[in-house]
Amino acid sequence: MIRTIGIPRGLMAYRDGVLWKDFFEELGFTCVFSPRSDRRILENGTGRAIDETCLPFKMYLGHVMELMGKCDAIFVPRTGGYRTTEKMCTRYEALPDLIRNIFREEQIRILTVSYDWYEKTKEEKVFLELGTELGKTKKEIKKAYARARKKEEAWLKGKEKSQNQLLESKRTKVLMAGHPYVLHDAYMGGELARILEHMGADVLYTDYVNRESALKRSYEFSRVMPWLINREMTGAAMLLKNKVDGIMIVSAYPCGPDALVNDMLIRRLKNVPVLNLTLDAQTGMAGTETRIESFIDIIRYQKAGGYGNQDRR
Repeated sequence: MIRTIGIPRGLMAYRDGVLWKDFFEELGFTCVFSPRSDRRILENGTGRAIDETCLPFKMYLGHVMELMGKCDAIFVPRTGGYRTTEKMCTRYEALPDLIRNIFREEQIRILTVSYDWYEKTKEEKVFLELGTELGKTKKEIKKAYARARKKEEAWLKGKEKSQNQLLESKRTKVLMAGHPYVLHDAYMGGELARILEHMGADVLYTDYVNRESALKRSYEFSRVMPWLINREMTGAAMLLKNKVDGIMIVSAYPCGPDALVNDMLIRRLKNVPVLNLTLDAQTGMAGTETRIESFIDIIRYQKAGGYGNQDRR
């Protein structure tokens, strides 16, 4: 019997984790998140991954390991997406199978559900299937989903409101553009935000922009780009590019979608300084911090009238 559900603090948990947690708790289950990312968790995950695996997935494996023995089941959804132009990368579509195979000797219990774009799945249907798997009635599930959705919307609006207030600040404003699980991971984007804040900059995030507005704007950027997270990121960057002093694009090696999309995005970001950072398991913060310091110097020089307000990267 499942009483406690573990949620690895990685990948889509940084986008949908609030919804998942509230849904499970509304149904009467206890939720346990793995701890904040650190070097130890990354090294543990790296030890279970092949070398070519992307940094966020290595971190995710470490978070799965952190939950072993601390819950009755680990929630690992299969996330395909809802539309053909708003899909996820193939790793998400195979995530439950990957976790089962990587940890086959441990035989961990996985709770999963599928978001299948090719079946035109609606989010409510996904949660109905998940709740049914957990032995709840349709009435209980719909009620829990509605309440959890409302809480998530309130949380997102709170983030949007706080960010809009930062846009009114006279301080240096830097938009961090990237996937939520890179931007908000304590060991990845968290360190970058700390460096920026230490330098006196206000940090904004592409995932704290209204999702519908960002998606709509992304279609002006590209009609054919197939990845949901990249759509939300590029749309938000286009919405905020004229409201911030600089944009720091953060990617994790070796992300295939980012390798294509980030180059396209840089070409579209005119009249604003852009720093393109790629993180990997061996990246040291010393060199990265130096690059960020130079980036902030360029921003401040431009604000003071330097370079004739030209685009600098």
